Amino acid sequence: MSRRRALPFLLPLLLAPAGCGLGDTAPVPAGSPAAGPPARAFGPAAAVHVYFYSARGLERVSRASRGPDPLGTALRDLAEGPDAAERARGLVGHTGPPPAPVGAPEGTGTVRLRAPGGWESRGALRQLVCTAADAAGTADGTPLPRVRVTVERLARGDTVTRTCAP
Repeated sequence: MSRRRALPFLLPLLLAPAGCGLGDTAPVPAGSPAAGPPARAFGPAAAVHVYFYSARGLERVSRASRGPDPLGTALRDLAEGPDAAERARGLVGHTGPPPAPVGAPEGTGTVRLRAPGGWESRGALRQLVCTAADAAGTADGTPLPRVRVTVERLARGDTVTRTCAP
């Protein structure tokens, strides 16, 4: 066998004894297992999320929370509609007087709103429900699809209960 042909076969055998320069080690005690960061207490968030429409459907937009009431902030932002940068991205929304929470939250994962005229359409109602559900869920730790939002629609004189399915 020629040297050229033998070199690929011999090279691993020649390098094997060299190793990596580290000797054998035994297991080393390292303490208790990692536990992760401490659990976060739910409460007012640094951001609120508002839902607007685009060509792709309903989209979640983050906004800075203004004050201790994330639900109130989110509802006001929703009623104001997309800002200039969001409109430039193609986002649109149903605007009108802001809906108001009715009383204190009914418990974990529920919110009740009173909506003035302008929130009757299916699209407007969907934006309203998802925005309110996101704010309520963030505040009490309930996952978004499990938050129940009851809306009293004043212009229609009816009450509907929905969950958010963006």
